[in-house]
Amino acid sequence: MRLCYEILKVAVEPSGAIGLVGALSDSFRNNPTWKECNQIAIILSGGYVDLGSAVEFI
Repeated sequence: MRLCYEILKVAVEPSGAIGLVGALSDSFRNNPTWKECNQIAIILSGGYVDLGSAVEFI
């Protein structure tokens, strides 16, 4: 969530950022299947986060 907000200026729900978390993980980046992949698409979902909760997560 923090990365999405700081870099993309997009507020997403915690579960909506799980695809980004997976793509940034060491197990994804070190997997030989994806080693040559230069571009991936990640769907970020959910913006229904109340401000109080967002501050706690970020």
